[in-house]
Amino acid sequence: MNIEKFSPFTDGFYDTGHQVHGWVMARAKKAFAAEKRRKENLVDPEKIRDYQQEKREMFIHSIGGLPAERTPLNMMETGTLERDGYTVKKLLYQSMPSFYVTGNLYLPHVVKSSIPGVLMGCGHSMLGKAAPLYQKVCIDLVHAGFAVLIIDSPSLGEMVQCLDPETGEPAAGWTGREHSYMQLSASVIGHNVMRYFIWDAMRGIDLLCDLPVVDAERIGVTGNSGGGHLTQAIIMADQRVSAAMSCCSQTTRESYLDTGVRSYDGEQNLFGCVTEGLDYDDFLSSIAPLPLRIGAAEYDYFAIEGVIEAYERIKRIYQACGAEKNIDLCIAKGEKHGYSGPLRRGCVEWFAKHLQGRCLKTAYTDPETELPEMLRCTETGQVMSEFADARSIIDLNLENWSIIRRTKAEKPASRQWLKKQLNIPANVEKLRPRITRTVEHDTCTADHVFFFTEPGIIATAVIYRPQGEISGAELLLIPGGTEGQEPYKEEIRRLINQQRMVMIFDVRGTGGVRMRARNNADGYNFKSTEFRVANDHFMLGSSLAAKRAFDVLRGLEFLRTRSGLPEGAPTGLSGYGPPSIWGLLAAAVDGSVDACSFSGIPESWEQAFSRRPPDRTCISEPLILPELRGLIDIGELMTLANTQ
Repeated sequence: MNIEKFSPFTDGFYDTGHQVHGWVMARAKKAFAAEKRRKENLVDPEKIRDYQQEKREMFIHSIGGLPAERTPLNMMETGTLERDGYTVKKLLYQSMPSFYVTGNLYLPHVVKSSIPGVLMGCGHSMLGKAAPLYQKVCIDLVHAGFAVLIIDSPSLGEMVQCLDPETGEPAAGWTGREHSYMQLSASVIGHNVMRYFIWDAMRGIDLLCDLPVVDAERIGVTGNSGGGHLTQAIIMADQRVSAAMSCCSQTTRESYLDTGVRSYDGEQNLFGCVTEGLDYDDFLSSIAPLPLRIGAAEYDYFAIEGVIEAYERIKRIYQACGAEKNIDLCIAKGEKHGYSGPLRRGCVEWFAKHLQGRCLKTAYTDPETELPEMLRCTETGQVMSEFADARSIIDLNLENWSIIRRTKAEKPASRQWLKKQLNIPANVEKLRPRITRTVEHDTCTADHVFFFTEPGIIATAVIYRPQGEISGAELLLIPGGTEGQEPYKEEIRRLINQQRMVMIFDVRGTGGVRMRARNNADGYNFKSTEFRVANDHFMLGSSLAAKRAFDVLRGLEFLRTRSGLPEGAPTGLSGYGPPSIWGLLAAAVDGSVDACSFSGIPESWEQAFSRRPPDRTCISEPLILPELRGLIDIGELMTLANTQ
């Protein structure tokens, strides 16, 4: 037999390359329109305060809450640098027991009275707090009379969470790659790793406020890129902040989805944020009417149009609060992504005005920075190798997983519960399958088939019908779908020789309906098309895995009514590799598949909680299933799939 594949554009019937993105955007646009209408009516200060509190609670819930207890910081000072006009203290503190945070505290030499403190978050630089651009911000601020604490976020600088014990190198990669790997385990329990980033920062504010030299009533927060996202999250979560400047991170979610290419990292994708109406301007406007400056680069990949639209939304909130003078947009002309000189000057002048009460016009400076090793707080360069008791975010996620599993009700997993969690609709439209091509082979006949699983979503299949009487049917889910048949050719032939009808099925975005590439990475790799689209679904409060499981259910429905299949003939479902997850979920919901076989999937979701990922992929779309919230494991799904 020969392998049959679809020709471009679904055998010339439909252009399906953008259908998954179109499905996302259609739902997102409805949510954005509703969000816009609501914000246009926010003109009363009291209603604005209620709105801010609503969004604050929504955000905290979306990340899985914050730790309940402020445990001792156990601050350690491991070194000091004396420089012209200021001192740099190298600090360590524990935001939670045995969770170590590294930071540099910049203090001016001359302090006549209590001074404002500024917390700075780092963007996604491997150097973290030691990145020269971030050092320069701290130096300019300390020269202007501020106490500045800059901390490494997890995966940056000295806080890599997944170290290979043999090589000492990052096992899951640096910065955003490790963030996304850690989010994999967080999503399994319905959390977001941002909760830990925020808590580290809030404990950093605790540290600043405890310093005798710092006025706890005058605390500023700033950051760039990932540090800008962190700034937004801090002012949403911590109402002690008196003024803020978030740089090169602001846009609208609509603008982000419209660009369609770049992918946020794991901690920046909040489950359900689009459908729940939790936009970036909500984060920043949560500080209103207190001083807020937005820093933007004219040539940033965060489209300037989205930045301006977000600013205008926030400005309307400030106008309604009678505080228009406390909101500003600072655009660095001709600059690309980064905490550039113009933004640095804008930051110093903004905090001087609002935290010191003075008008400061700074000249451009280019301060001399330190070599990264000079700013290290640990001897080894990493907290995970420095301290025997150090816990990682993976460890913390695993602890939460264990708590969920222990407290889970002792009753068998419910098929109805699973169906509800995956949002499988009770009523579906009638399938109207179409055959685009039929090819006769020596031992079988191959049909090219497509049908809509739901409005706007086409699935394709190649169906091999053996000659003679058919004994049963098998739906095969394989990597690449109909385009990935070659490695499975012998298995297909074996099933045909058993007189079984074989359906090679393409769920949305695969095989004959493959998505057009939107990133350079392949497969399920970090920053790949699958990674981007899976996270777009995540922000809709769904998962691409759940939608593909629904497609499989429609595929089973089609196969059971296929012409030529005798009534009562057994129907099987087999999956190989990542597609097995979709098949397993479908079989568990369906409950009437005669025989299931799945390979290449973990024995338990707990395998996502490893400091040493099995490969450098670091992200696997089939495992992003926050709908399950740790309440059902692989074994329980297997039981449901094999119980009729």
